[in-house]
Amino acid sequence: MNATEELPRGQQLLLQRLIASHCVSDKEANRIFDSLAGGDYMDEDENENEYDEGDNHPASSIMGPGIDSLKAAFVSINRQLKPGFGLEIITMVDTSGSASTRSKHYHAVVNTTADEIAKSETVFSKSWNPHERAFVRLVIRALVDQCEDEDEDEDDDNDDDDDDDEEGGGKRRGKKPSSIGIRRADLINIRSDLEGGFKLTLDQATRVIGILLEEKWLRTSGLTEKNRRDSVQATIELAPRSYLELYHYITGLGMAADKLPQFLYHRD
Repeated sequence: MNATEELPRGQQLLLQRLIASHCVSDKEANRIFDSLAGGDYMDEDENENEYDEGDNHPASSIMGPGIDSLKAAFVSINRQLKPGFGLEIITMVDTSGSASTRSKHYHAVVNTTADEIAKSETVFSKSWNPHERAFVRLVIRALVDQCEDEDEDEDDDNDDDDDDDEEGGGKRRGKKPSSIGIRRADLINIRSDLEGGFKLTLDQATRVIGILLEEKWLRTSGLTEKNRRDSVQATIELAPRSYLELYHYITGLGMAADKLPQFLYHRD
């Protein structure tokens, strides 16, 4: 299949749902794939009369020949997306949970061209005004800086642990849980740092943070207690979508590439 051929109907629907959802977990992506592959779908150019009543329509007729898994569908879609549009379905491995929690995979359609549009803050919301975009820049920068500060603190803690090993007969203290993220109230109050004539009211800044959460650029930390997840006391952190779609923007703000999560590519 070359880049000029049309995707099978099932792959088109899968791609549309990925784009509409911004970023989806592996569990949700597999649910979408299974619902499409297992449903009674038929390509528009197929003749219903070719199938006897009661026959099960083969899954390949909607997803395409040989496409029997989500990974296979991603590889097939990427053959067309990347050369034709500079887009690619990429997977992020999220290891931010506790040591006992298995890593989670998240999928998103990503602009891989790394042009000025992909690197600029305008990827967030074209409908936002300059004041809101300036605020978004501050929010993302604050979260990136906080991640870097946390890494430095961990290095210092490791040095302290080494000293404890020598003085305490080799007994090593357990690693402290990560505290990456910033309180929602503190993120909203970053509006006071706006310069150059930019300004937002408390309500406006609160709305922007809400949109960033809704559009999955940010997320509430898993360490936040359930009864506080919607409160201003909740800890907010960069979400998988930000790492996937804003790779160049985030590294441009100072985050080292080796501090980013692992990415998986679905290619031949």
